[in-house]
Amino acid sequence: METNTLIAFVVNFAGGPALCALLLRLPTRLWVLILLALGVIAAAAVAIWLQPRTGPTSLMGSLLTLWLAWVLAVALMAQALRRRIAHPVPRRWVTIIALLATTLPWFGLATARMMV
Repeated sequence: METNTLIAFVVNFAGGPALCALLLRLPTRLWVLILLALGVIAAAAVAIWLQPRTGPTSLMGSLLTLWLAWVLAVALMAQALRRRIAHPVPRRWVTIIALLATTLPWFGLATARMMV
């Protein structure tokens, strides 16, 4: 396994769920949802800004910020659902699904790598 692939794997399968779990520990308040939404917009904007640059650093930075936008969007949706659901069992399932959803970008990268 190449170094870049190993880094992407660790970031996706360790960093993503860990970051999402930390974000889901925040209170389910409106200001948290607004901050997460602004984080998604900011991370996506930085990814778009880095995209036309040349070099492997800007490419990895663009992919990393796009991944961060994905994790923040998943956490945003989970927080919004947890805010609406009062019963603890569905809230637990929302948390589990959100943690699993943070790993989905890896499968897109792996599929794209297989096609090359």
